[in-house]
Amino acid sequence: KEKLKYRESKKLSKKHIFLRVFSKITISVCVFCAFFISPVFASLPSGYTELEYIESTGTQYIDTGTIPTVSDEFEAEVSIVTDTSNSCFFGASTNFSWGRTNSSIALANATTNDIYFRYGNNPTTIIGRTTVGTNKTKASLIGTTLTIGATTATITRESSWSTEIPTLTLFKRNMIGAEITPTLVVGRMFSFKWFSNSTLVHNMIPAKRNSDSAIGMYDTVSGTFFTNQGTGSFIAGPVAEIKIATTKMVDDEFAAAEAKLATTVQTIESVVSRTITQTGQITTLHETKQTRPDESCPANMKCLLVQDEDGTPHWYPIIEP
Repeated sequence: KEKLKYRESKKLSKKHIFLRVFSKITISVCVFCAFFISPVFASLPSGYTELEYIESTGTQYIDTGTIPTVSDEFEAEVSIVTDTSNSCFFGASTNFSWGRTNSSIALANATTNDIYFRYGNNPTTIIGRTTVGTNKTKASLIGTTLTIGATTATITRESSWSTEIPTLTLFKRNMIGAEITPTLVVGRMFSFKWFSNSTLVHNMIPAKRNSDSAIGMYDTVSGTFFTNQGTGSFIAGPVAEIKIATTKMVDDEFAAAEAKLATTVQTIESVVSRTITQTGQITTLHETKQTRPDESCPANMKCLLVQDEDGTPHWYPIIEP
């Protein structure tokens, strides 16, 4: 009886050792994922809620505080809510007199559900037009390629702006020296990216500031929350669904995190192996068809074999992920 009690206590203690080591592996992996992998997919910092879009009713706009150069590039996702002639989703322009030389860059609604891009030193330069209605449309000016929805055109880049140009604004075209008052767009903006010499200078994401429910665009490059500079308030779109970023930078970070995780798991497995060896246990992973000396391991599972000093076997089912 004493020998049986000894074997049972030995069996229990070894089972506890195995379960304790297994639980440590699980906890370590979870902590690693929380601290090293989760941040890769975070769009906004704590305190902000990402939205699918923000919508202007025709009186709201945002000043980016940045003056565009003649070679800058842009990507935006927008939609028209109400046709408003020559209203702009974003823009900047110097216009001393209509019909005379100006510098202008703008993505605008030309009415009848058309979106066009204005660029250059000629006030009538209109390039690319597509019918989109209220559907979300991606518009971009990258290099000399202009794309609006399914429409693509090639433009000629200006060598320089003929006159000083003001800061670029969203939901309207910022104009100085103009004889007309710029019209604000009635539309939605889903995203806005601005590149200078291939470097991302603004990455605007629709957002709500949780502390006061203010609606605006959060710039992930500068960490700045841009709010309405006009009157009234932006309309908040639905909360954005969780998205997994697919940029090369994120892919590289994920690969690095994955490599760290693999190294961590390998280290833990090494510790487990040493622990089992140091406690006098012998472990073997047996295939499912191998005969078991008792009924403690189901025939359709792999098991951990733990042998006492006298060779008495004990089998423990292993649950594989």
